[in-house]
Amino acid sequence: MSSIVIVAYPDRLRADHAVLVTAARARGLDVALVSPSELSLITDSGESWVSLAGRKLIPDVVLPRGVNRPWPLLAQVFEQWSNDGAQIVPDVHSASLCADKVASSVALASAGVPTMPTLAVVPGEGVDLSGGEAMFASRPVVVKPARASKGRGVARYESWRDAQVALSSMVPLIAGMVDHHVVQPLATGAGSDYRVVVADRGHGHELVALTRRRAPVDDFVTNALGATVEDVDLNSGDASHIAAPALHAARELGLHFAGVDVIEHRGAMVVLEVNAWPGLAPEQRGTALADALLDAALCR
Repeated sequence: MSSIVIVAYPDRLRADHAVLVTAARARGLDVALVSPSELSLITDSGESWVSLAGRKLIPDVVLPRGVNRPWPLLAQVFEQWSNDGAQIVPDVHSASLCADKVASSVALASAGVPTMPTLAVVPGEGVDLSGGEAMFASRPVVVKPARASKGRGVARYESWRDAQVALSSMVPLIAGMVDHHVVQPLATGAGSDYRVVVADRGHGHELVALTRRRAPVDDFVTNALGATVEDVDLNSGDASHIAAPALHAARELGLHFAGVDVIEHRGAMVVLEVNAWPGLAPEQRGTALADALLDAALCR
């Protein structure tokens, strides 16, 4: 019997964790939900191992879920498990890229994946956005923390100069960490985008779910409170057109299961962000996305 450890905070996203545990047990798998705080990485006498409750643990499969903030340590934990023979989905390198909007944008652009034009800076006195003047032209500008999620810290400014003033007065340290930001022109299709869920079940990347998200009235953030979501028919021509850059992005980043946000910009579909551990939407999807994640993990 394969053993699976889901590393996640038990008090967050409870429905997601519950459906993943249910789907795993339905397959006869030995599954445990473990908080990041329960794990420790021990190095002694030239050897390293992962400990849970004082005992060395090496599961067959590890599924990190929504652990952005403690990632610097957890990445080392997952690397150790990987060295011990465990299958990590997503793997450390891929998840690390996705956890940082700058790193993922650079990787995707270098691979030819269509992305939003991006300028990266560290907020604080002296910040300079003038190098992106041609990029921003006359469009409003969007500023967001490079390592944030769920729309946290996203702001719109009417010009790059306004954004520069705001960034110059920001405190560059958040929770003791330098929180660099990305600056992008407001997409021409702002206010409506798509969440594309893709999985590689051992036969190449495929489209699993596709939803169109619309921002609330007088807003442009599509995952803000009051936004609406509707399914898009996976067999429609629109679906294949929308999903194409998402599938390309997942392949290039080495993600076997991913949620890719795609938006229209200047007549083309481009990748806005890539999420290495997208929500499983059990209320709408049942166990469908959880099963896709397990398929992707177990077929490796």
